[in-house]
Amino acid sequence: MFADEDLRRAFERDATQRNFVAGTEIMRPGDTITHIPIVKRGSLRILAQDGEGRERYLYHILPGETCATSLTCCVSKRVSSVSAVVEEDAELLMIPVRYVDEWMVYPEWRKYVNEIQAQRFQELLEAFEVVAFRKLDEQLWNYLVKRSQATGENTLRLTHQEIADELVSPREVITRLLQQLRARGLVTLGRGHIELHPEAMDAKSRG
Repeated sequence: MFADEDLRRAFERDATQRNFVAGTEIMRPGDTITHIPIVKRGSLRILAQDGEGRERYLYHILPGETCATSLTCCVSKRVSSVSAVVEEDAELLMIPVRYVDEWMVYPEWRKYVNEIQAQRFQELLEAFEVVAFRKLDEQLWNYLVKRSQATGENTLRLTHQEIADELVSPREVITRLLQQLRARGLVTLGRGHIELHPEAMDAKSRG
């Protein structure tokens, strides 16, 4: 993934590839960060935790990307402030934290780290905008679309309770909003799964 031959050799020498199945939690708030994960295949879902232990969805990490929060925490020698959950079966390249700083001698690595941090900062701003200014039905649709985009599938294996937990909302409210989305033709609801119809939203927007 890097053009610089010296960086590529260092990467191949020091990175360890690990495979994880969907649903695996590879990081928790309070964990000491020993490795930085770069997604080779699959995706990770990142969640923040409030003072009462409730978790809320922030963003996804897709192939070729890493966790800016992990980068920031390891540089400042702080523990993790987020949870990282494997969205779909994933191959991760695990970089020992010592190399995050050592590899800064490579311009391509510095550029990669800076771009990841800028991208994540923008996504955090978008997540704040969604939570602070959009109604819950819009937050729900945004959440479903993001998870669909992360897997490349329109059918999500999700329960209403799982969604409620990650949007910090009562399950009954999520169920009611999902039924409203179904009435608008945006989703089909099944036991343990939800099928999205984003083309219906596009058609409504054009109309």
